[in-house]
Amino acid sequence: MSRSSLTVLVIAILAIVVTWLNSSWHSYKEILLPQNEKVIDYYLTDFTLLNTTPDGSMRYFLKGQNLTHQQSTNASEIFHPNIQASDNDGAKISLNAESAIQENKDGPITLMGDVILNSSNTDIANNFNLKTSNLVYDSLKKELSSKTKVILSTNSGKIEGTGFNSKLDEQSLRIHSNVHIEFLPAN
Repeated sequence: MSRSSLTVLVIAILAIVVTWLNSSWHSYKEILLPQNEKVIDYYLTDFTLLNTTPDGSMRYFLKGQNLTHQQSTNASEIFHPNIQASDNDGAKISLNAESAIQENKDGPITLMGDVILNSSNTDIANNFNLKTSNLVYDSLKKELSSKTKVILSTNSGKIEGTGFNSKLDEQSLRIHSNVHIEFLPAN
């Protein structure tokens, strides 16, 4: 066997060994990685999304600075979200926060940080602003809830308390505890 043939044979054997070691390492690495590893399968920046019902009507409109979707958990994390929604009577709400998490596609959205809810209605007297630090918006049930301190401001005054539940279709709001009310005199 000539020297050049021997060199080619050694290089071929080395290539096979390196390929085998590389594939073995990848298989071993997959075994070692935790099952809940965060793998981002897509990332959106300066985005807008429209979530609709099966009949095509709007559930909510979502704008945000960034969105990351994790393949393993099917969860989305949203930075600087703005959500626009409405009830059956057409009253519109706008939710703004520092960040939000949605655990699955049609699941509730948990807004975190400084959360501000603005309501706009054709009847100016029914408009209000709500501030809290953690709010859950369930678009399927059209419900809002929080367990943290809440401040509700209207043209008539201000209500403070801890925790609340609201059903958008019923236009109701229930504050759970530590309720303090300040009424403003009519002009």
